[in-house]
Parts: sequence; structure tokens; C-alpha cells
Amino acid sequence: MPHPDYYKILGVPRSASEEDVKKAYRKLARKHHPDLNPGDAKAEGEFKKLSEANDVLSDAEKRKNYDTYGDPAGPGAQIPPGFQQGAGFGFEDIFAGFGGRPMRHGPERGEDLIHAVRLGFKEAFEGTRLSLRVNRSEPCLTCRGTGESSRKQETCRTCQGKGKLGGGGGFLSFGRACPDCGGRGTKSPACPDCDGAGRHGRQETVTIAIPAGVEDGARLRVAGKGEAGRRGGGPGDLFLQISMQPDARFERKGPNLYVRLPISFSEAALGAKVDVPTPEGQQTIKVPPGTQTGAKLRLKGQGMPIPRGSQRGDLIAEVAVVTPAIQDERSKELLRELAELNDADVRKQRSAI
Repeated sequence: MPHPDYYKILGVPRSASEEDVKKAYRKLARKHHPDLNPGDAKAEGEFKKLSEANDVLSDAEKRKNYDTYGDPAGPGAQIPPGFQQGAGFGFEDIFAGFGGRPMRHGPERGEDLIHAVRLGFKEAFEGTRLSLRVNRSEPCLTCRGTGESSRKQETCRTCQGKGKLGGGGGFLSFGRACPDCGGRGTKSPACPDCDGAGRHGRQETVTIAIPAGVEDGARLRVAGKGEAGRRGGGPGDLFLQISMQPDARFERKGPNLYVRLPISFSEAALGAKVDVPTPEGQQTIKVPPGTQTGAKLRLKGQGMPIPRGSQRGDLIAEVAVVTPAIQDERSKELLRELAELNDADVRKQRSAI
């Protein structure tokens, strides 16, 4: 029998990401969950459709088969009538607030958090300390993170106490442990203080040391500052995603810094000592006679610090020879004389090319 339009059931386009599917499922599952609609057969039916759609669209292989062949099991496969698939990832996060018990009953580590941080050049060069206000959670003290109250067990409304979802059809009989009660048929009511979540939200100020030389795109880890774990599990971690503000003077490539160095025609021809900017101020660099535009002059150890070490990259000055705009006749005359003495070599080079 043909499968329903799972995208339509969840209200998402076919281009929806896994996160879009997850959000849509959570929103609709809260509305139709049996615990919030006791005795409502229509809501229970909608909930089962949502669970089946989520199970297919949140699984990469099933979704690929469904999009290609119209069947999550692949070409030529058919799921027997009456078989209902479970919720996959979503039950654990969604049903905690309804007193639901997930299939996994042991300790579970908390989710990691990601915080975007944008640094200026000076902060990246010298390193810095940042104080961030982070929204995270802590375990509920009343239920110790279990999400359950101490009252007696109740019959699970999702499976009606059977401990499983699904049914038989054709030559095979299918059944799957109820993800709401873990297959037991009963579950504990939700903790009244945390509404079954097992944790409470809070805002915390976290101070982080940013090492000197940190690169654009780096990810720094702060252990234990993510979301609280469930049922005695440890907390997740906080990750800082680093990005850099562009700098008007320096272009960074790894630990090396590049700077544009304009020089005059006479400095290029005769050689000179010129000042070049570095992160710590001006330094003098020697320009050899005959230097051409595009030449690279290197200052060792004047680039970015290399994290977790004492070394630094180099600063590379890229030469740009500035051609003068000659206006007076005397200067033009001198340049013509100079050309007669030196341009012959240039013409020889051209003919060789």
C-alpha cells in the first residue's frame, strides 16, 4: 500500500533539513500527545502518524529510499499494514515535560552548547579573557535529574499499558517497545518542580581564556559548561566558535602576516631602508637595489604567535613600486637620460620572451 506524504504530515518542504524536521515534529507532537489528550482517539491517531513521519524523515537512509522509491524500506519493500514506527530521537526531549519516560533509563550526558565569538586583531594577537553570559541548565534538586516524581507508577497512555506500539499484518507480526514508557507499560508521573524535564534553566557568567594566536574558525572547549545531564549523567561542554574581524593593515595566512609595502621608484632602483608596520610597531627593513613590484621581504618571527608554543610566524612585506607622475621638464629630461643608459636591458628581456 502507498505510504502517506510524510512531508505534508509534518508540514515541512522536501528540502527541509534534519533540524527543521526535528523542530516540526516536536511542535506537533506536543499538541497531539495522548497525555495531553486523554481519551481522544483522533489525537492518538495523529500522534502515531507524526511518529511514523518523523521516524522516516529523521533517518538519512529511510528518507533517501522514501524520496527515491516512495518507500522507506527501499525498492520492492513493503511495510505490513498496521505497523507503526516509533519516534526515534524526539521522544526523549519532548515527552519529559509530560511525565514520559524515554527508552534509555540510564545516565545520559547533557547536550553541548556552541557560542559564537568574534575577535579583533589585537585580541587574537595578544590573547584575552572573555566573560560570557550563557543560558544553560542545572539538574533539578527535587528529582535529582530523573524528571520523575516519587508517586506510584501510572499506566502509560501512549501504549495503553501494553508496553509496545504497532501490530501484526500479513505473514509477519511487528511490534516495538513503547518509547514513552520504555516497554514497561507503566511510568512515573512528572516531577512537579521541573515538569519532568529533570533540570532547570539558568544564566551563568563563564570566563574563558582565549590563547594568543587563535585562528579564525577555531573551536575552543570549556569542559562541563554545557547543558546538565539527565538521570545522573554528566554535563555537556561549552564550545566557542571563533571568527575574526578583518584588519585594515594585515592579512593573515596561518601564523604568517602579510602587509603591503609601497616604495618609491628610487628606493626600488637604488635600495633603501624603510619602515614597515608590525603588530608591535614599526620596524626597519632593508630593500635590496633593483627590487621589483611583487617582491616579498620577510621579517622572521614578527607574525602571529603559535598557540601552545613560544614561536611566532613571520611578517611578509609585499612590495609595490609606486611610479611617479612626472610634471616638470627637468625631471623628464633626467628620466630620458636614465632610460638611454638602462632600458636596453629591458628590451633584451622582452625579445627573449
